[in-house]
Amino acid sequence: MEQRDLRRSAAAAAPSYPIKKESHCFSKRKKDHHHQVSGGITASMPDDVLADIFTRLRDMATVVRCAATCRRWGHLVATRAAVISPCMPPLGRFFPSLAVGLFHQENDWPPTTRTRDPPSQRPCFIATASGTRFIRGDGQSSLAILGLDGGDRLLDHSRPIASRNGRLVLELRRNQDHESDGLRLAICNPMMLDKIDVIPPLVLVGKNTTKILDYGCALLTGHDLNPPCHQDFFHILLIYSHNHPGGQSTVLRCYSSDTGRWGPETESIVKIPISKIGNIGPAVVRRGVAFWALEQGVLGVRLDLKDHTMDMHMVPCDTSRTGPNNRLMGISPDNRLYLMYYGYMGAPLGKLVLKLTYLEFPNEDDMQTGKICRKCRIVLVEQMGKLMMVVTRYVRTIKLWWFGEKSGILLFTMGEGSGQPGTYMLKLEENAVDKLADDGHLWKNLLGYEMDMTAYLTSFSSGIYSSNE
Repeated sequence: MEQRDLRRSAAAAAPSYPIKKESHCFSKRKKDHHHQVSGGITASMPDDVLADIFTRLRDMATVVRCAATCRRWGHLVATRAAVISPCMPPLGRFFPSLAVGLFHQENDWPPTTRTRDPPSQRPCFIATASGTRFIRGDGQSSLAILGLDGGDRLLDHSRPIASRNGRLVLELRRNQDHESDGLRLAICNPMMLDKIDVIPPLVLVGKNTTKILDYGCALLTGHDLNPPCHQDFFHILLIYSHNHPGGQSTVLRCYSSDTGRWGPETESIVKIPISKIGNIGPAVVRRGVAFWALEQGVLGVRLDLKDHTMDMHMVPCDTSRTGPNNRLMGISPDNRLYLMYYGYMGAPLGKLVLKLTYLEFPNEDDMQTGKICRKCRIVLVEQMGKLMMVVTRYVRTIKLWWFGEKSGILLFTMGEGSGQPGTYMLKLEENAVDKLADDGHLWKNLLGYEMDMTAYLTSFSSGIYSSNE
């Protein structure tokens, strides 16, 4: 890879592409929501003393209310966000305003055009209603406008594959890619963007090997560890098929930002046909364990940070009745794991419902004690105060794409014939649905994005915040 204007990341031995600050997508527009100065006894307090008080507040909601009180407090919370945020306990509830928007691709790869230099097929971004305050324009633009490019066409044909805790993982693709080039990934924080960390390529070795095209991806950050690790820490965990001389096997492999390299392959306890690897949805992380909803059940994987081994377990959960488009893992604010799938009540025009089947762990730190909890929660999906209806004959055109663990946002699409085609955002906190786009059911890729609390607190420096929190 050509090394142009590259620098080392503090967290990984991988090249980092500096970003043009003037093209930062989430430009902060100043709004005068704050009073000019704070009064009372805190007016004479030094900033260091006041910031220390903020780190001792009982929860994040209290910090947000303090930041909205006056301009000085808001600026102080924003500039000390990296210190205040790790001191706070878990949110305890969903924060829908953390959901900034979604990335999507309309076309598949590789491009069908035969021209020598086909047009760039970069992912597009669509902002949520609360996310529009962080970006310029109409809320829909390409990654180039979003500032996720240093001018090297690095992200041409890139594909978003994972998003958690404010981080975004992209697969890098080129027209001239060969199998020997391996799988190329990059990771960044779009909200606080100053660089893109490019991961060393993952190249398969041995006879009868092919490039990794389909796989499942889980992203773990420092917030997932106990105690939490530094902000630059991350692990990228992949599950994919590998054709060995002895046949095809399902394996897992992890990249660590601390070591700057990929670990060894570990054979999975469950074998997934190569034709179904691409159906694996996004993973959620609970107490440092990544969980995927598979056809065979729920797979949990825990990484050992010391020797980089993997502990795996299949949590007994009947997912056979749900198709690949109708199963997704979720996690509640009180750290309960559940499987999500949609259904309907009535025919031929039924009320759209979302069903949640909870998984219990009597021993919280032992995923092998996981079992099915018979208690299911049914959410009647509402739009504009009315229950959403679906033509039951076409209910299979509905697809669950992504769940935001901190925002409680579920992204799904409805296809033609359903009666309400488009891309939707369900807020589990309110059981309410907002429509984000009139299309989406034919998109090849869709991934939501929610910022972390550090970025959210940083937004107070320009008075950009949600008073609803």
